Amino acid sequence: MTPQQFTSDDLQARRKMARRTALWIALVAAVIYGGFILGGALR
Repeated sequence: MTPQQFTSDDLQARRKMARRTALWIALVAAVIYGGFILGGALR
């Protein structure tokens, strides 16, 4: 199996998509974490 060769534009697009995905996951995690904090503080 030969490794794929990506152009510079392909790599840049993949990095941008990976960064956006990571930011969305971090945002969801922060909202869940904040919900647990607020849920514990409001009891």
